[in-house]
Amino acid sequence: MTDPVTISADYTLRPSELAATLALLVEARQPVVLWGAPGTAKSALAHQVASEAERTYVDVRALLLDPVDLRGIPWRDGSDRTRWAPPAFLPPTDDPGRWLINLEELPSAVPMVQAALYQLVLDRKVGEYELPEGASLIACGNRESDRGVVHRMPTPLASRFVHLEIRVDAEDWLAWGAEHDIAPEVLFFVSLRPELLHVFDPQAMEKAFCCPRTWEMVSGIVNRRASLDPGVERALFRGTVGEAAAVEFSAFLKVWRELPHPRVVIDDPQNAMVPDNASALIALCGALYRMADDITLDAIVTYAKRLRREVGEFLVGSCIRC
Repeated sequence: MTDPVTISADYTLRPSELAATLALLVEARQPVVLWGAPGTAKSALAHQVASEAERTYVDVRALLLDPVDLRGIPWRDGSDRTRWAPPAFLPPTDDPGRWLINLEELPSAVPMVQAALYQLVLDRKVGEYELPEGASLIACGNRESDRGVVHRMPTPLASRFVHLEIRVDAEDWLAWGAEHDIAPEVLFFVSLRPELLHVFDPQAMEKAFCCPRTWEMVSGIVNRRASLDPGVERALFRGTVGEAAAVEFSAFLKVWRELPHPRVVIDDPQNAMVPDNASALIALCGALYRMADDITLDAIVTYAKRLRREVGEFLVGSCIRC
């Protein structure tokens, strides 16, 4: 008997890939669950899809619902029959508009609430209420491995969704950040240290950690840091992205103005600035090393010739070996 073949593949998707994929599923009215670690912009992505499709976005916090909330409050009509008043957070059945309803934190909802959603997700109705024709459903949630408040999704409910998982991607986030006024210092730092965009260990004791959400929070601090005491600033960074990243980012801020952007070096290696600060130069070489490929190598070699001999040789040698 032969051993079974193990297939290993990465089926996670970058945010830019997910945006197009989610848009397709939303238009097809196919319910989809977007899974990912905390702080990876799942909700923001759902909101973006709704905005680009010109749909009214409805955030339904499944975690805060009771099972009876979905069916509505009972009342007696003129024939002494019991009816149910549907919840106001769901669009009226006869509404002609286009809607995207996000069942936020669905895996965190208690099992009874998840069970109450069976009919809404599959049949597009619950009790006497029915979703309007222009409504689509999406859900977001953390994975069980993230050690958050998560209840295993019942199989009958899980089988009603397409399941997609988000992958944090530095290039995607940097492009998004450039369009959404993220502080240049933060964009520059993440471009130099892309591995620090998302550092999440569910076993760690430290409460703060690096993720797209917390770097956006750091950007807000940086944009208002003019009057901050350096000690207070470091404490704020530590409380936002954790101690290790805060130490690196604080040190980076002291030298970041001396750093030419790695893309500027690639585009114009003959004229790009060469940092005087040794730490800045090392950081820049590290960024160029990560960008090295058959297309960029010539520009990196040209720039390396302008550096101190030992630094230039180390940079080129590292790029050739990668």
